[in-house]
Amino acid sequence: MDSTIASPTLAADDAEPEGPGLRAWLRRWRGARGGPALGRMPGRARRLSLSRPRVGIVLATAGLVAGAASGLDTWHMQHQAVEDAARAAVARVDERLDAVAREIRLLDPPSAGEECSAEQTSKLLDASLSSRWVSRFRQGQPEADFSCGPGGRGAPLTIEARPGAGLMLDSTGPSAKRLVASLTGPGGWVTQAELDERVFEQLFKPGAAAAVPQRISLQSMTGQHLKALNPGEPGVTSSALAPPALRAMQASAAHGLAVAVEVDTAALWAHGAQRAGWAVAAAMLLAAAAAAAVWRRAVLRSRLRVRIAKALRRRQFEPHVQPIVDLASGRCVGGEVLMRWHHPQRGALAPSEFIEEAERTGLIVAMSDLVMVRAAQRLAQLARLQPELYFSFNITPQQLRQTGFAQRLGEIFNAETLPRAQVLLELTEREFVDQRTRRALESLHQAGWRIAIDDFGTGQSSLATLEQLPVDRIKIDRAFVRTIDGHTVTRPVLDAIIALSAQLGVRLIAEGVETQAQWDYLRQRGVACAQGYLFAKPLAIDAFARWLWHRSDAAGPAAAGGATPAAPVSPVDPLVMDAPTQQLWQRLRTVGGLDVRTRLHGLRSYADCFVGREAVDWLVRHQRVGRAEAVRLGQRLLALGLIGHVLEEHDFKDGEYFYRLAGAGDAPGAADSVAGLADTLRSADGPPWRDHARGPLMHRHCASGREIIGWIVDRHAVPRIMALQWAAQLMRQGALRHVFDDQPLRDDRTLYRLD
Repeated sequence: MDSTIASPTLAADDAEPEGPGLRAWLRRWRGARGGPALGRMPGRARRLSLSRPRVGIVLATAGLVAGAASGLDTWHMQHQAVEDAARAAVARVDERLDAVAREIRLLDPPSAGEECSAEQTSKLLDASLSSRWVSRFRQGQPEADFSCGPGGRGAPLTIEARPGAGLMLDSTGPSAKRLVASLTGPGGWVTQAELDERVFEQLFKPGAAAAVPQRISLQSMTGQHLKALNPGEPGVTSSALAPPALRAMQASAAHGLAVAVEVDTAALWAHGAQRAGWAVAAAMLLAAAAAAAVWRRAVLRSRLRVRIAKALRRRQFEPHVQPIVDLASGRCVGGEVLMRWHHPQRGALAPSEFIEEAERTGLIVAMSDLVMVRAAQRLAQLARLQPELYFSFNITPQQLRQTGFAQRLGEIFNAETLPRAQVLLELTEREFVDQRTRRALESLHQAGWRIAIDDFGTGQSSLATLEQLPVDRIKIDRAFVRTIDGHTVTRPVLDAIIALSAQLGVRLIAEGVETQAQWDYLRQRGVACAQGYLFAKPLAIDAFARWLWHRSDAAGPAAAGGATPAAPVSPVDPLVMDAPTQQLWQRLRTVGGLDVRTRLHGLRSYADCFVGREAVDWLVRHQRVGRAEAVRLGQRLLALGLIGHVLEEHDFKDGEYFYRLAGAGDAPGAADSVAGLADTLRSADGPPWRDHARGPLMHRHCASGREIIGWIVDRHAVPRIMALQWAAQLMRQGALRHVFDDQPLRDDRTLYRLD
């Protein structure tokens, strides 16, 4: 299992050489951090990449949607802006014209028959000079041939009288450049005011929404254009152009006028294009960030570290035991507990696929703890039946450096599980160099734990260091054993290790014994014990118990190669479970036992399960134990595989957690072999292996589950259900994998690749 997303081979002309530059530096930096390779590494090809056409479509779609949304938003904002501008302008004009009307009413009209007396002229002059909004006041009667003004008699008024209290505006009069407001008073006299330009200045303050230039004009109620209120505004065009894109009109009934606010089409398009450009750029950046996030998630999902962490949460690591045999008698004296990853699709995986990554990331601590707990519980009955057996466990420096590790060992290995006297702790030779590790080992040895050096001869410890270490066993590395063949007379290094152990009084265990010649050579030179494929491969604990049972009276190498039974094993095995536990297990499953039924949590339902808190209550009542002891009983049942969390992500706890009872049907049966099918898959007659795009991701050289199942059905003329079983067997054999290595084979569009 590779921790990157690259395949192992690539043609030489397709390789990309390492060269100077930013890309090479990024590649080295990502490699140093354990991340996936950027681009192609020499001799490797990417299995996963971004689909450039699809990413382009996503970016273009995001840009179009953002542009359209920005256009609609611009139109809505400007429509609201012209409405607000018209209302604000009318309010200001009304306010100022009301002030003009008040000033007009203060000017009493002359008495009947008077003709612009000096007093009236003076009054009009003072009012014209003091008014803020009026340049000149005039009074007269519409039918008269003169009018009174600040300079005396003048030309007659041309505006018609308007009854009522409001003003009437007109663009006619002595000055065509100014609007005049007239008000009819008592006696038919009309007071006329030439409005100052300041009346129509700063009618409203443009806000952020009014960034588009607006054309504001004053009109009469009959639609006559009276005055352009912002003729000098940049970008404002003449009213004689084409109809505007937006228009709003607000009337003032009190003064017989209306304010019209218009936005030209060209100005609206220009502003909308400017805003849309920013919106499109922002949308494309967000879409690119989303594609990068999808890519990063896919890369993380394909990393070995993430898959190991997920498997640890789901408790997929199981203990296996490789027998250790006495070379003199051929009897089994113990076993080394090894870790296996029970992959749901690929079966049991060897440590070589994940141990190095687990040690690098620190996950090995939790994995080792899980395996030790399960092994201690499952080996308890076997250890009581044969107290002469011992079992070795590999520990790591990370565990030794943990505070309270010795206390944790005491909790795992005790009289109720696996006694301390039957436990051997192994640490590789290269790890003895660390002073902190050595001090921790000395403390463990003083506390009564037995210590073994694993892979001796491959590390860096000196002979003086070896003499000072509290060592009970030395394990000879398989590299030295492998050099022995039928013609071997002497092996100087191996013989030196054997002689050194004899002088130190430390028993030897040879690893990797696979041939009769190796057995004979090691036995003749006094090596005490050995382990290897000549005796047995690493076995599940129940299989190890059966192997030990069938070999209990066997001796010598002839019995070492005995095959283990191939029948499926029930999780309830009397060899690894004592009688009280069996009775408890039967009571849990019978009527009156645990309340097993469908449970609801959130929006999901879980069939045939029980609650941890209810199980603890049941154990307290029926076993007459405390809650802490009831939890320990539940943990033992979980370690033996008799119960399991519905998601396989929690140990047994006194809380609202759902668990299921295991049964004989839960053990997988022997799968039918699919001989030659994997080779045919790789041939030219196999299913169509090609690049598939899923969202923004491009998966290289893979096929969908539907294509694989359909190919098996067509080629072998079998039902689809059988073809699905064959494909699942190919996954267990390691020939097929999900593109992210975490999904079973389905008869749908899910993608898989050849391994």
